[in-house]
Amino acid sequence: MPSESLSDVKQRDWIRACRKLGLVVTSHGKGSHMLVEHPHNGTKYTLQYDLNRIINIKIFNKLKQWGFDEKMIFDALQ
Repeated sequence: MPSESLSDVKQRDWIRACRKLGLVVTSHGKGSHMLVEHPHNGTKYTLQYDLNRIINIKIFNKLKQWGFDEKMIFDALQ
């Protein structure tokens, strides 16, 4: 993945990044969606399988809302 670009980030990249950031990632049932949970306050976010640039920006902003800065997120995506 190119540095600091959200255009080609795939679900597996977000899963790996969320785990590096200490978030809990689980799968429920047979579907392709993954559930990301903040371990401290219990807030949740769903990662869908088919992602595009707009959805990647929303995921990025959600992680920023959860207290992670941009550098931490991009480092985790590497």
